[in-house]
Amino acid sequence: MSDLHKCINCQRDETIIPLVSIRFSQIPTWICTQCLPTLIHDPARLESKFRNMDVENPVKQKLN
Repeated sequence: MSDLHKCINCQRDETIIPLVSIRFSQIPTWICTQCLPTLIHDPARLESKFRNMDVENPVKQKLN
């Protein structure tokens, strides 16, 4: 099947590992449950996988 979704990082498909749908810069993509912690805790390692991702200048949220 050529229409299987694959992890943006490790390229394993949905028949091998659970995938989570995400969107970035209005582009839908998929990331597996093993690579998701990397995206959360060390996004610089995945910066090259996402077009226009800037991990050096995250948006600062206002504290209420």
